[in-house]
Amino acid sequence: MEQELYHEIFGSILDRHEMTPYLLQNCNDYNDAISQTTKMMANRGFDATGTFLSDSEKKRAISYVMLSLDYFLEWLFPFLLHQLHLLHSLHSERQQLYRLCIDAIDTIRKTLSDVTFIELITSDPRHLFLLASSAKYPGLFAGQTEYPEHIPWLWQRISCGTLKMCHLIKSIEEDSQDINDFTRLGFFLQSKGLSLENLYDYNWNSPKELPTEENARRAFVKVATFFMKLEESVHRNQKDGTLTFVSGDGVSVPITRIRARLKSPESMFTKLGKSIENEVFDIRDILAITFIIENRNDALTLFHALQKRGVILQENTVSPSITQTLFDSPEEMHEAVRCLMINLSRSSGENKTPDENFIRENSVHFFNALNVARIENNYSSGGHRKFQCKINFSLPIHRDWDTNVILVPGTDDYAKRHTKKIVTTQNTIPVELRISDLHSWVETEQHGETHHDAYKCRQLLSVMTRLFSPLFQFDKKDMASLREDQKILYP
Repeated sequence: MEQELYHEIFGSILDRHEMTPYLLQNCNDYNDAISQTTKMMANRGFDATGTFLSDSEKKRAISYVMLSLDYFLEWLFPFLLHQLHLLHSLHSERQQLYRLCIDAIDTIRKTLSDVTFIELITSDPRHLFLLASSAKYPGLFAGQTEYPEHIPWLWQRISCGTLKMCHLIKSIEEDSQDINDFTRLGFFLQSKGLSLENLYDYNWNSPKELPTEENARRAFVKVATFFMKLEESVHRNQKDGTLTFVSGDGVSVPITRIRARLKSPESMFTKLGKSIENEVFDIRDILAITFIIENRNDALTLFHALQKRGVILQENTVSPSITQTLFDSPEEMHEAVRCLMINLSRSSGENKTPDENFIRENSVHFFNALNVARIENNYSSGGHRKFQCKINFSLPIHRDWDTNVILVPGTDDYAKRHTKKIVTTQNTIPVELRISDLHSWVETEQHGETHHDAYKCRQLLSVMTRLFSPLFQFDKKDMASLREDQKILYP
């Protein structure tokens, strides 16, 4: 087999055709292979003594394997199969392509449900390395009569994909402890049957379930602190439940709905897997807050109130991330700028009528500034209509001086924190803030290629190809025609 020279030094693990580690060459038998694999794991943060890997470390490694299997069998495959069957039912020119993808997933799923295969990779996680490398080095199981002498091609390919997935999952833990905290929080909330999609409605002032694990607890406090800060500026009418953002200085904006979601662990794995590696530090939308307003002309006023006098501060905003797709021209933005200027005048105690030429001039400045930092996303769509930015929200985390336990907002210990001896550290939470009007949100989030499921489908097809190619293949050139079918699927 030809060597992948590029990948020998520079290449992405996910884009390698074979997961054949360098240290496995020249192994004479199974014992040699296991010893070399142990060295590799020691280099990836496992506690190995020479060539010995303890049972506790094996168990820790197996947890990554099990997370990968759960990702495949409980999340990735069911979603993609549902989407592909819907696309197949359209009888478009891509029908045969969708059928091939369905069959490939069914084949992979069957192998991942094979008892013999699962016992092999869970009895000792190092076997994954040997299976994935068996095409290039066929003698890695030599000397072990309980294992097959010749590894089936499907086992080799699927082990390769599973090993890549384990690499993705572990990279979150290795590259960013902060991001790993939110991953653990996601698992905790899901284990309690709580949706990650409607966190704004969660009772953060009196939480029913509190994580005991350090990582999840720390992330829980960050999210709770942000929502409690947000609540200080949101007024809820007790009669009809309507929401109004109140800045405290005369500026108020009616809000139709506030949506908040925590990026799920599965979505984080997908984000890391869809394109280049080492993206952990670029996951800046851990917590996404969407303010849905009735009138899009209130968008600039709401953002100004949020940024300058409400929830966030200007210095917390990642300036290059501020973009908008609500308005297609400075002329369309004219009324939004007018609303902003009128509200600024009122908040300063004046009631001046802004000059039309001045509004027009500022509309051009606003429009140009808000469109300079647009980032192209091959899997997304230009059809989304929103105003957005990313912020690094600063917050304190308090610990009890004696026990070092993190104090959680909404508890008695937290309420009495100023009467106790505590230790406080500075922390941040990455938040993506979005503003959209109701009409634009419905049109772009629930229809056509911009439908959330359509976008997610494109992401996951890319991930599947990177993990399981050539067993599963969906080329980039087919993405454009897929979008056309998705427009029909979600009219």
